[in-house]
Amino acid sequence: MSDLSYQVLLIDDDEDDYIVTRDLLQDSEQASFELNWVNTFQAGLEALHADFYDVYLLDYRLGAKTGLELLQAAVESGLRKPVILLTGLSNYDIDRQCMAMGASDYLVKGNLLTGPLLERSILHAIERTQAAAEICLLTHVLQSIHDGVYMATEEGALLFLNQSLRQLCTHPAKPTLGQPLDPLQSPILQQLLSQGNQNRQTQKNSTFKTELSLESSIGLDRTVLLSESWVKAQQQTLRFGMIHDITERKQAELERDRFFNLAIDLLFIADADGVFKRINPSWLATLGYAADDLLGQSFWQFMLPEDQHSKQDLQDTLAQGQDINGLEFQVRSKDGTYHWIAWNLVPFPQENLLYGSGRDITQRKASAARLTYETLHDSLTGLDNRVCCLNRLELAIEHQKRQPHEHFAVLFVDLDNFKYINDSLGHLVGDQLLIQVSQRLKAVVRGIDGVARLGGDEFLILLEKLDHLNDALKTVYRLQKELQKSFQLGAREIFTSASIGVVFSNLSYQSVDDIIRDADIAMYRAKSQGKSSYAIFDQTMYLQTLRLVEIETALRKAIKTQEFCLYYQPLVNLNPPHQLKGFEVLLRWHHPDQGLIPASEFIPIAEETGQINVIDEWVLRNACKQLKTWQAKGKVTMDVYLSVNLSGQQFRNPSLIYTLDTILTETQLDPQCLKLEITESSLIQNTQAATEIMKLICNRGIELSLDDFGTGFSSLRYLQQFPISTIKIDRSFVDGLNNSDRNFRITSAIVNLAKALGFNTIAEGVEAHEQLTELHELGCDAGQGYLFSKPLPATKVESYLAQIIACT
Repeated sequence: MSDLSYQVLLIDDDEDDYIVTRDLLQDSEQASFELNWVNTFQAGLEALHADFYDVYLLDYRLGAKTGLELLQAAVESGLRKPVILLTGLSNYDIDRQCMAMGASDYLVKGNLLTGPLLERSILHAIERTQAAAEICLLTHVLQSIHDGVYMATEEGALLFLNQSLRQLCTHPAKPTLGQPLDPLQSPILQQLLSQGNQNRQTQKNSTFKTELSLESSIGLDRTVLLSESWVKAQQQTLRFGMIHDITERKQAELERDRFFNLAIDLLFIADADGVFKRINPSWLATLGYAADDLLGQSFWQFMLPEDQHSKQDLQDTLAQGQDINGLEFQVRSKDGTYHWIAWNLVPFPQENLLYGSGRDITQRKASAARLTYETLHDSLTGLDNRVCCLNRLELAIEHQKRQPHEHFAVLFVDLDNFKYINDSLGHLVGDQLLIQVSQRLKAVVRGIDGVARLGGDEFLILLEKLDHLNDALKTVYRLQKELQKSFQLGAREIFTSASIGVVFSNLSYQSVDDIIRDADIAMYRAKSQGKSSYAIFDQTMYLQTLRLVEIETALRKAIKTQEFCLYYQPLVNLNPPHQLKGFEVLLRWHHPDQGLIPASEFIPIAEETGQINVIDEWVLRNACKQLKTWQAKGKVTMDVYLSVNLSGQQFRNPSLIYTLDTILTETQLDPQCLKLEITESSLIQNTQAATEIMKLICNRGIELSLDDFGTGFSSLRYLQQFPISTIKIDRSFVDGLNNSDRNFRITSAIVNLAKALGFNTIAEGVEAHEQLTELHELGCDAGQGYLFSKPLPATKVESYLAQIIACT
């Protein structure tokens, strides 16, 4: 007994027929059947609609209706199970009619119907139904797929054509679904079948594939992949073909090839080991390699020996299926030049391929190198710039920490009087001078030393690997000697020199800024010593500079908080009874923490920082205001004057005359009560301009005095040229008047010269009666000093004036 088991329903109005049928099926050998029975048309119809059974047996006679009517109802309801019609009559018309309506078989009841016959009929009906279902499903699948499918005889007669191929062969507006298509009416079918015939005749293969270009019925050329197999079936040869539309794929391949060939980047396809299989034309344009030069060669051979150390790691990365992006290394071209290439590598392990693209970044690398060079070098001289210099100094400091016995030195070089050359001859000449200076600096130092231009005419030299300070000083001497030689700038021969500050390294230096600061301090000390000098930094210089910085900072605050005050020192007639002629106005600074700071300590700083103009104006205004106050109170007579010092900057200030007029107008002071003291150094820088300013001052009734006469570089021509009224004899001559014959002769000469030129004379620093006597005998007009009175604040001047009045 087989394991096959089926549910069978008998629809028959005769119970005897049910019993007979049951008995016939009980002895089945190939399958077991479970027979159920309904005896009415309606019950049978409901059972058919339920579709529960594997097969249905219908009696031809069902009361008033027939089994054919029930069969018709079952077919119309969509029943797909097999139906076998049972009848007691052998009638050909009924047989033909039921088979046409969809019955699987027609059996005649009675002695002719045996168990084996009924079993075989049922099994065959089930098999045919299942086969029909499978064919229906297969047909549905073939009709549904996008690829075209056909089946034909060996001679080319079409047996099957799916919808996709129909649409390719015929216009979609006239579908012929279910209707045979004559190959002769379709050029595409003719082409497909003809291609199969040619292959069969030439290659004798049962299966072949080929690409064809077809002109579609919709007017678009299509590229297809034809796969046709010749198979034996039911003693005949059938041709089974599939048409896969590869138009889009071919178009994509075409576009890819176009991109591949037109791309500027170097593109290649290689096997997993990097052996080239295909390259694009850019290899020839960029590196000079044609396809014949590279195909079969390895990509990795392009790595230079110095880059080969990373080759294995790169190959391992690709073997793991990971991309490599931005791999940069130099490649040797066919003509021997080198190019920087940035590579992107993409492995395809499933295809055993390696795809790569390379971009020539030689220009970018050159630009980056040029930018780096420009970032670290001076554009005018080509020397290292400040940034590069700081980096090298940082490295030198770190090196000495590791190697304490190896020293370095920093030379801060500043050209003397470069500003005058630049201003008088022009910046073009100045630039040429800087270029030649830089060349000489480079020529003097060693190759391991560094020369940098910090800006303007300032240079910094780093001397490395020194044993002693003297090693650095030897370089300083050579630099001084070299820079003192003439410079030929076009048709001009120019001379210059340099002031050099020297710092010798020690382990206390932790910061580059500290070294440059100290070298700068030493350079300014050298500059203060005169041209072509050098100075070696020591801690005393730093403390002095720190003191100057503190004073400068405090000085700015002092102007705002009015920490200045004026002192007045009497100017006395040296002829008895030594009457008061006027006062010299002296500036004092009362610092809130440091007390009284002498003018000699802060005035030079004020001049250097430009604050002196504000201070001078404050002094002039307040002095004039104070004298006007004393006059108004009757403390002094109208012939008593004030002598106010003018700094060189204020004297050269274009607004000096305006300031004088403004202050005199504000204070209503008589200009004849004001005298201005000017030093020799203020006059000789530009004598013509100085003369014009002095004339404008004198035109206002203000007299001018030449201060510290004999200590500068005065000439008799200047004395004759300048409209001055008084010469002040410096205290350095008065101090040695009694014990130095030379000082006596100089003082005598000054007094006599002044008399000859019609000038008055005032002696400074008169502190002893012997000095007073000598000056009186020499004919000096007036004097000032502690012998008469020390400088007094305004409040004590009034007491001093009261004592004078009382004495007279």
